Amino acid sequence: MSKKILVTGATGTVAGSVIPQLLEGGATVHLYVRTKEKAKHFADKGAVLFEGDFNNQEALNKAAEGVDAVLAITPAGPEAIVQGNAILSAAQKSGSPHYVRLSAIGAAPDAPTENGKLHYESDKAVINSGLTYTILRPHYFMQNSFMSVESLKAEGKMYLGMGDGKLGLVDTRDIADSFASILLNGGHGNMIYTPTGPESISFSRIAEIMSEAGGSPVEYVPIPIEAVGDFILKAGWGEWGAQVMMDYSKAYSEGWGNFTNDDVKIVTGKDARSFKTFYEGVLSHAL
Repeated sequence: MSKKILVTGATGTVAGSVIPQLLEGGATVHLYVRTKEKAKHFADKGAVLFEGDFNNQEALNKAAEGVDAVLAITPAGPEAIVQGNAILSAAQKSGSPHYVRLSAIGAAPDAPTENGKLHYESDKAVINSGLTYTILRPHYFMQNSFMSVESLKAEGKMYLGMGDGKLGLVDTRDIADSFASILLNGGHGNMIYTPTGPESISFSRIAEIMSEAGGSPVEYVPIPIEAVGDFILKAGWGEWGAQVMMDYSKAYSEGWGNFTNDDVKIVTGKDARSFKTFYEGVLSHAL
């Protein structure tokens, strides 16, 4: 009997890699989206679309009816707790689905960013909900490198506020593979994982990897934390997003992200992808 799975945040980077695997695995997939047009390509492959936002509890409840599992993904922002609670409420009304959630690295009451503090509160609500849960708190995404594509194309440089900090950054495809495995195969009940890549490396080393693999010199240029905020504001992420990115940059520059683990292999049975693999298979095609 195929599983029925609800996915929120269906048009985002992580969900975009999970959904095809769920469909290929024979699941009936409900997608909760703001506008159906953005998810039409998934509907064409068999997904069932439900339209609404996180303020529309009735629509969210309908999307969750009869599901066996929920993949709860919300956008980063000050409304994260309210949005997370709305999904959780819909899941509880639907019965007792396996509740699988995308959280944030280091989510805790004393996290270095407001994003981490908000995700901790949402995680706590899930843990206390009575539902079987699995929470992923992934490391810094390799795919964040796409924010540097313009400067890499124009100058062969990437400007970041990470200092000399090392990070166990993770490919979002490994996060997606982890979610797909949990949702399709079950298990990992009442567990929290922090998926990382296979190595903790600095952005200077990342520049070296890109230079070696791409055949053209790439330079990492550290910038002040304030300049990170200016960049985020110009990108249209607002004051909240700018402050969060400055706080993350400061924490990473001080070594907060200098760790790796085997969580990807524990969940998927496969080794996590390296940055070189990500660069050669994904990022290089955008340069």
